[in-house]
Amino acid sequence: MTDTTVKFGLLVSMFQAMLRDRTAAKKRKRFRTFLDRVYTGREYFSAVRLILPGLDRERGTYGLKESTLATCVVDALGLAKDSPDALRLVNWRKGGARSGANAGNFALIAAEVLQRRQGMVSGGLTIRELNNLLDQLASTENRGEKAVILSSLIKKTNALEMKWILMIILKDLKLGISEKSIFHEFHPDAEDLFNVTCDLKLVCEKLKDHTQRQKKQDIEVGKPVRPQLAMRVGDATTAWKKLHGKHVVVECKFDGDRIQIHKNGEEIHFFSRNFLEHPEYAHGMSNVIVQNILVQRCILDGEMLVWDMATQHFAEFGSNQEIAKAAKEGLESNRQLCYIAFDILYVGDTSVIHQSLTERHSLLQKVVKPVKGRLEILVPDGGINDHRPPGQPFWSTVAYNVEDVERFFKDTIENRDEGIVLKDLGSKWEPGDRSGKWLKLKPDYIHAGSDLDVLIIGGYFGSGRRGGEVSQFLVGLAELSDHTSYPKRFISFCRVGSGLSNDELNALVAKLKPYFRKNEYPKRVPHFYEVTNNSKERPDVWIESPDKSIVISITSDIRTVKSEVFAAPYGLRFPRITRVRYDKPWYECLDVQSFIELVQSSNGNTRRADDAGLQNENPKHTRNTRRGERKKVTVVPAHFIQTDTSDVREETFIFANMVFYFVNIPPSYSVDYFHKVVVENGGTFSMNLNDSVTHCIAAEKKAGIKYQAAVHHGDVIHYSWVLDCCKQKRLLHLQPKYFLFFAGPSRKKILEEFDAFSDHYYWDLDVTDIKQIFSNIVGLESSDRVEYYRKKYCPVESLCLFRGCCIYFFKALPIINTDCKEVSELALRRMRLEITMHAGEVCDSLTRATHLLVYSTNESYNFDHLYKSFPLIHRHLLHSKKLHIVRYQWLEDSVKKAKKLPEDPYNLNPDSLEDLEVDNSEHGLPASTSNMENQSVSTLLDKYETGKRARPIQRNTGKGNPRSTRRMRARIGNRPAKIDREESVSSDSAVVTGREEALESRKYNNIMGEGESANDNTRIEGESAKTCESLGGTLVWGQTGSEDMHPAELHKKKDSDVGSDSMHVIEDRLGEGEKLEQMVDPLHAMLLDMVPSLSQRNVEGESCSLGGEKQQQQDINANPVKKVDGEKEKLNVDANPVKKKVSYKDVAGQLLEDW
Repeated sequence: MTDTTVKFGLLVSMFQAMLRDRTAAKKRKRFRTFLDRVYTGREYFSAVRLILPGLDRERGTYGLKESTLATCVVDALGLAKDSPDALRLVNWRKGGARSGANAGNFALIAAEVLQRRQGMVSGGLTIRELNNLLDQLASTENRGEKAVILSSLIKKTNALEMKWILMIILKDLKLGISEKSIFHEFHPDAEDLFNVTCDLKLVCEKLKDHTQRQKKQDIEVGKPVRPQLAMRVGDATTAWKKLHGKHVVVECKFDGDRIQIHKNGEEIHFFSRNFLEHPEYAHGMSNVIVQNILVQRCILDGEMLVWDMATQHFAEFGSNQEIAKAAKEGLESNRQLCYIAFDILYVGDTSVIHQSLTERHSLLQKVVKPVKGRLEILVPDGGINDHRPPGQPFWSTVAYNVEDVERFFKDTIENRDEGIVLKDLGSKWEPGDRSGKWLKLKPDYIHAGSDLDVLIIGGYFGSGRRGGEVSQFLVGLAELSDHTSYPKRFISFCRVGSGLSNDELNALVAKLKPYFRKNEYPKRVPHFYEVTNNSKERPDVWIESPDKSIVISITSDIRTVKSEVFAAPYGLRFPRITRVRYDKPWYECLDVQSFIELVQSSNGNTRRADDAGLQNENPKHTRNTRRGERKKVTVVPAHFIQTDTSDVREETFIFANMVFYFVNIPPSYSVDYFHKVVVENGGTFSMNLNDSVTHCIAAEKKAGIKYQAAVHHGDVIHYSWVLDCCKQKRLLHLQPKYFLFFAGPSRKKILEEFDAFSDHYYWDLDVTDIKQIFSNIVGLESSDRVEYYRKKYCPVESLCLFRGCCIYFFKALPIINTDCKEVSELALRRMRLEITMHAGEVCDSLTRATHLLVYSTNESYNFDHLYKSFPLIHRHLLHSKKLHIVRYQWLEDSVKKAKKLPEDPYNLNPDSLEDLEVDNSEHGLPASTSNMENQSVSTLLDKYETGKRARPIQRNTGKGNPRSTRRMRARIGNRPAKIDREESVSSDSAVVTGREEALESRKYNNIMGEGESANDNTRIEGESAKTCESLGGTLVWGQTGSEDMHPAELHKKKDSDVGSDSMHVIEDRLGEGEKLEQMVDPLHAMLLDMVPSLSQRNVEGESCSLGGEKQQQQDINANPVKKVDGEKEKLNVDANPVKKKVSYKDVAGQLLEDW
C-alpha cells in the first residue's frame, strides 16, 4: 500500500493504541507493525513526517500556535465569536465548571467541540491528501485561507482524526515515545544519519530496508547538523570530578543564539540549534563572513551576539532580532551583530569532527580572520582574548585544577555572563551528544542569587496536567508613597511558577482561589496594579485586592535584565520560588526602590553584600537544609497523617492534581487501602476536609457531621468511581450514577449534558452503560419534555413548522373503492409523517387537539356535514375557540411553502359559531330527557304566568328591546333557598337590540337548518328553558356563552338521526350584584332538587312578552301561539313585553296538587 491508498484513520488507530500501551517496547512494536503491514510500498516519509512533525523541515512552519489555531477553528466551523464553544476554544487554558478534565489541552478541547458537529464516522481522508492540505496550510499566511483549509479537513475527517491533525499542526503528539526510539525502530542507523543531515526525507528514502546497515554518513556543507550539547552540573567540584585526568579548557558561556554558519563560496546559511534557517542574519553578517573566512567551504559552530560599540560590551540577551532587522533596513546604530566561533566542523572538502578539540582550535585560528566586534574566535591562546578590555578576565583558558575552574567561574559571574562551559580538549565533535564531554555550570544552578520577597498579584492557567488550574504567578513589587502607611500600588515584576512541590502549589492556589478575578482584557486592570499590558505579561486572573494575597520568596540567576514586558525597571532570569511566606504580611514585600538599590550596589546582580561568596563549601548540606525548610510548609498537618505511603510506587497518573477526602467507607475496605490506591495512581489524600480537597468520597449517605460537612463543601462521590478508575487504568467521567450528592455547578452541568435516563448526549456507550440506561427507563418522556428539547436542539424554522400543533385527522367519507382507499390511506400516512418531521404531534383524541384536519376530496364538504358525523357527546368540542378546523390543503400548502400558513383561508368553522363557548355536560343526562323536563316545566310555568298571585307584568322602556332572561347564581353550601311568596327579587337584565338579535338568529338558523326556525312551539320552549344540574343539593344554572346573544337564540340542534331536540349544557356566567336565594322550607328544597328548573329566580312570561316583540316576530314571520289550559290564545302584538315573577311556593304547591 502507498500513501495514496492508506487512510489516515489507520495511522490514528496506531496513535490511539500507543496511548494505551504502557511500555516503550510495545509502542515500538506497534510502529514496526504499521510500517511492515500497512506501508508495503515503503514510501515511509509521508507517514513518518506525521509521526515526527517536529523534525520535518520539508514543509516549513504553519504559523499557528494554540491561540491563533483556536481562532481559525472557530472561523472554520462558522461559530459566533461569543458562542460557548468559541469561547471555550479561545480560552482553552482556563478552568471552570464547564471545562472538565481537558482544560489546558487544546486538542482535546477542540475534539469535544468538533464531536458535536462531526460525529465518529471517518471521512476516508488518505495520508497523501492530508499532507497536501498541510502543505497548503503551511504555505499560506492569510488567516482566512487557513480557516478554509481547516474547514476542508473538518469535512473529510471525524472528531478523533481531527484531534490528531491539530496535534500534528502543533507538533506535539504526546505519544509517550521519544524520537530516538522511533529512529531506532525504523532503522539502526537512522538517528546517526539524521544527526549529520537533519533531513527526515533523506533518512526515510535511504534506509528503507531496516535489515541492511548503512555506511556511516559524514556531514555536508549546506545541510544543518545537530549540535553537540553540554551536560549540566551543579558545582565546580562535580564538574572537575567528571573530567578528572583530562586536559580541560574552560570557556565563557555566552548568552546569545547558537548558530551554525555554512559557507559554500558566497552562499552563506545560518542554522539554529533546531536546524532552522535564519535568513535575517544574512544582511548584517554575510559580507563579513565572506571576506574574513579564508576557505571556500566550511562549517563553523558558535554564538550570535550583539556588540555595543558605545560600552564595548556585549548587549543583553534578546536584542538579536532587533539589530538584524535594523541591518536589513539599513538603519544606523551603535549596536551590531557579532559572531563568536568556538568550533569548526568542516574545512574545504573534509569533515574535521573526528579530530580532537585542540586540533580543531588550531584549524579555527588558521581559517578565520578575527574582526573586533564583528567576527571573533574563542580559543584559550588568542582570538577574542586578545581583544578584551584592560583588566577584564579571559574569555577562555586552560584549567589545571578545580581552583582554576572556581576562579574563572567567579570572574564570569562578576562580569554578568551566563556561565561557563568545560570541555575535554581531546574529545571529538559528536552530533547530538550530551554524554558529558562538555559540561556547563550556571549561577542559578548553585543558588547564588538572593531571595526576594514579592507579592502575588495575578495567575496564569497551566497546560497538560495543570490544565484549568493556576500554575504560574505574576508577582509584583510595592511602590511606597510614604513610610507611614501601607503600599497602595504594586508594579509587575516577573512571572514565576517553578520551585514548589505539587502539595505546596495546590495549597497556595487553594488559599488564593476565592480571591481570583477573571482578567477581562481590554477592561482596565485593578487600580492598585501597574502593568504594561504586554501580551506576555497579561495574566488570566487577578488577585482582587493586595491585602488578600500572599508573599512568596523567589530566587533566580543573579543577573538582571532590563525589562520591557513588565513594569519594573529590571527583570529576573530563570526565577523560581524557594518558599511561601505565610508568616509575612502582604505589606512587607520588597519595594521597587530597595530592589533598584540592590541591583546598583551589586553591579547589576541580585547577590547581597553579605553573601558568603559563590563557592559552595558544602553543597550537599545546603541542599538538605533547603529541603528541610520546604517540609515545614505542608498542606497536611503531621498529627493527622495516619497512612504510611512511603513504600507505595506511582504506577499511573490518573489522579494527578487531585486531593481526596474519604467521608466514610464500606466495611469490606479500609481507609489505608483507599489512601494507598490514590497515591499509587498519582493522587494525594487529606485526613481533614479543607479547601485543597477536590474530591469527597463516601460509601453511603449518613446523617453525621462528616457527611454534612462534605455536602457543604461540594459534590459527594461514591467510592465505586475510584475503584472503577483504577480497574480501567483511566480517569472515568463522573456520571450521575457515581454521585451521592450534587452541588450546584455539578447539578447544572449534569442537566445540560445528560438526559432523564442518565444517557450522555455525546459519549459513546458500551453494553454495561446500555443496560444501566434501560434499567433507568420507567416510562416514555412527556410530550412537553420532547417539545423542550426540540426547541433547544432544532432551532431551524423550516424543520419546525408545526411546533406546538396537536393535529387530529378526520377522514370525511368512507371510501368503498379499494384502490382509492389505499391511496387515501397512503396520503394520510404521508401527512402524519410530514407533521412529525416538522415538529408537530398527531393525536388520537379531539380533547387535546389544536387542529382538526379534514381529509375530503369533496370540495362541498362543510361544517354541517362534519358536525353530523360526530357523536353527540363530542359535538361540543367542535365549538372550542382553541380548535382550528381546516382542510388538509392547509398542511400541504404549508409544507410546500416551508412556512406555517394562516388557518383562516382553509377554515371550516362557521362565522356565527366562532365565539360560541360550549362546555362539557357534567350531569350526563340524555338529550331527550332534558328536553322532556324542559317542556314540562315550561308548560307548568305558562299556567301560572297570569295567576292572581302573580305580580303585574312590567313594561320595557325600550320598544322592541325585550329583557334578557335573568341569570341565577348557584346556591352555596347547604343554605336553604328563599321561596317565600313575599320575597322581592330584582334582576339586572341586559338590553340587546332586536335587529342584531334577529340577524344573529337568522345566521344561526341558516347553519343549523331552516326547519327549526319554523317550529314556534319548540323555539319558545327552548327560550324559556334553562339547563341545570344537581350535585349534592347544589344547583348550577346555565346561561348563554355569549353576552350579546338573545335568550331566544340559545343554541339548539335538531339531530336528524335521532329525531329529537338536544340541548347543550351552558355554564352560568356570574354577574355583579346578583343575589343568592336561600331555602327556608326543606320540603320545597326537596321539590326543587326533583325539578331543577324550578330554581329560577325570575321566569319571564314568554306568552306575554313575545306579544310585544314586533322586531323578532318580523324575523320569524309568524305570530307565536301558546296553549294555556287547553285553549289557544292570540297574543297581543301591540302590547308591550311584560315580565312577571312567579312565586316558588305557588309553583311547588301546584306541582303537589298535580301529582
